[in-house]
Amino acid sequence: MRILLVDDDKACADSIGGVLRDEGFVADHVTTLADATLSASLAPYDALLVDRMLPDGDGLDWVRERRRAGSTVPILIITAERDAVDHRIEGLNAGADDYILKPMPLDELIARVRAVMRRPVATLDPVLRAGNVTFDPSNREVRVAGKPLRMPRRETCIFEMLIRRCGKTVTKGMLEEGLYSFEDEVSSNAIEVGIYRLRGHLLGSGATATVHTIRGTGYVLDAPDEPITLPEIPREVPKAALVAAQVAVVLSSQTESPALVPAAIAASLPEATPSETATAVVAAVLAVSLAKRGEEI
Repeated sequence: MRILLVDDDKACADSIGGVLRDEGFVADHVTTLADATLSASLAPYDALLVDRMLPDGDGLDWVRERRRAGSTVPILIITAERDAVDHRIEGLNAGADDYILKPMPLDELIARVRAVMRRPVATLDPVLRAGNVTFDPSNREVRVAGKPLRMPRRETCIFEMLIRRCGKTVTKGMLEEGLYSFEDEVSSNAIEVGIYRLRGHLLGSGATATVHTIRGTGYVLDAPDEPITLPEIPREVPKAALVAAQVAVVLSSQTESPALVPAAIAASLPEATPSETATAVVAAVLAVSLAKRGEEI
């Protein structure tokens, strides 16, 4: 989730930006209303944190302009200069979703940001679902069939963007805009790597939700009606090898970069022993080779 912080107090902005990033948000920081307008026109933000006393005007006037233009993005005013009751009332009546006085406990600020971001769907179940996979935005927890699925922050962020638009195509550009700030250096295949690692986690955990590549467009999270089941495993064949082979075949048919398959295989077998991992790699290579050979026949 991406947030724009508009504040000319560098020390305060650094503190707020740091805690936002620690909590899994992507944070952009600008110091003027002109830059805020430009940033809001370039990136889709999930919330705006706006100071009042800025070098080129009152942040509250900017909030009024946003609301008159039809923006429904949650906006939180953060200020130390205008803290009287009538100022807070003015801010809320102008369109702010919350009015917070500096200095504030940063954990409270995070809680307030999450609260205003939940309001548009307050009447719905806050837990998002796709097949047997659930995602709870309040604690950013992914579960497969009720069991926690622990993933690195980047894959979790990608999964959140996909599950929020389950069944709809999410373009590579949308993922980049939601995952990286203007200051981040993004490699050309960063999204592809993240997607393949996410697929490995989902497939390895028995998730029925799968990520499909829409070539030339983006990705879509799909949840089939029928659960995915593994075939009966003969005793003489290590389960890790069969799981790896299945993952490899699926990924090799969905991705344009088969070289990225080993990373997904490793993610799909977090509890495998070294010998099982070695067997899995061999099985994966054979499975991809046979799959490609079958396509040529």
